[in-house]
Amino acid sequence: MLNTFDEGNDPTTPIRNLARWTLSGDPLLSDPLVARQARLLIADSIACAVAALDVSTPGYVAAMLEEMGGTPQCTLFGRARKSSILSAVLLNGALVRSLDYNDVQFFLKEGELSVAGHCSDNIPVALAAAERFGSTGTDMITALAMGYELFRRLRQLMPFSSAWDGTSVSGLVAAAIYGRLAGLDPARQANALALGAARCATPSVVRWGRLSGVKNLANSMIAQSGVQGALLAERGVTGPLEVFDHRGGLHQVFDPSLGLERLWGPIEQPPFIMTSNIKPYACIGTAQTAIKAALDLHPRVSSRVNAISRIEVVMADLPMIRKQQGEIERRFPKTREAADHSFTFLPAVAMVEGAMTDHQFRDRRWEAPDMRRLIELTELRVERGFAERAPGSMPSRVRVTFDDGSTEVQECLYDPGHSFPERGLDEAVVVEKFMAIAIRRMPEERAHRLVRSILSIETGPVEAIMAPLREIGSANGDKPR
Repeated sequence: MLNTFDEGNDPTTPIRNLARWTLSGDPLLSDPLVARQARLLIADSIACAVAALDVSTPGYVAAMLEEMGGTPQCTLFGRARKSSILSAVLLNGALVRSLDYNDVQFFLKEGELSVAGHCSDNIPVALAAAERFGSTGTDMITALAMGYELFRRLRQLMPFSSAWDGTSVSGLVAAAIYGRLAGLDPARQANALALGAARCATPSVVRWGRLSGVKNLANSMIAQSGVQGALLAERGVTGPLEVFDHRGGLHQVFDPSLGLERLWGPIEQPPFIMTSNIKPYACIGTAQTAIKAALDLHPRVSSRVNAISRIEVVMADLPMIRKQQGEIERRFPKTREAADHSFTFLPAVAMVEGAMTDHQFRDRRWEAPDMRRLIELTELRVERGFAERAPGSMPSRVRVTFDDGSTEVQECLYDPGHSFPERGLDEAVVVEKFMAIAIRRMPEERAHRLVRSILSIETGPVEAIMAPLREIGSANGDKPR
């Protein structure tokens, strides 16, 4: 029997307080600047998914789902037939994430700037739920902005030294987004969050050590579980409402001593969605400025690559950067997943080829003799005070030394995808990235129409952006399967 929301039965349980907050109408969630930012992030995430339509991991997911079948409720990107909402969350989430091309957030953790994660991993949840319920674009954007805010609050409860991966928060975030768009009452929303939390804890090994395919699936698997929990709560199944505060709950994942009450407090300025940066380059978020510096060096070093004797990549002295620089699997990558996280390979290939797209990972490029040589010549280090020069960013400097002792140096404080909280993302940068990806899979005019539909989603039905995504084939012109 459903646990009814009884004000006489411990109405201050943290999960119930949180449920009320996720359904609230805070005006900041529908602020025009927030809405603009959300539209740009939706456009960017769809572009990331389209770019990954031929990637192996989501391809395996699609093949599995096709074999299993499903009720035609929601769009699967790049597939002609709809399937269940759970299938859409799993596949579309895998597509958004698989090239490590989607947004990235930085935030203060224990007084130091760190990576909060990739909130757009859960944009497929909002799109699928809005499609299923016929929600307005405005309602979808409000739910999405709430999800970004909840993502930050939950991540703030995870210590930097945590053994748990940041994607753990998405069990609750996905359930909250679904429940808001489904119109759940506070009691069912509380149980949805509790059920989502019950399956959310994910070990950090999914993102460290010998990176595997699960790095690209971790969030979509957790989000799928969160939506499944919300579906069950919608039908009356109850969850452990003491999941935050019971000794058998998630206190090892979300530390109560860091302030559970922050979960349902007023939204702080700026709203978290306004700090969401897009990635101009298909690789780890903390390397974006290093890539931009390397690209700017390309015209000055490309004709002298064989004369390079040393490459120095200098980054901000932050715990996250030191930890990432120390990963030996990234320094000498052996897989695509490690290569797109490698501070040694990424600047080298960008500097040599003058580009940083999925193409730079072709034919295991990181294993080519010229790349191996440059990787061996690369020294990684950090510099104190660097972060203070670029608040909210992860700045980098690349110095190249040649055999004759001459040098070339380039610094980047903010990459083109940086979101300045007072104004948000640069729409031109988002649209340029979208078009560069989309025109490989559809006529240019259709790509323009699609991005215009996304950027005006509040005035039209969600179906206006989902239908074209069912018509997209693979890059070689195959029809959707």
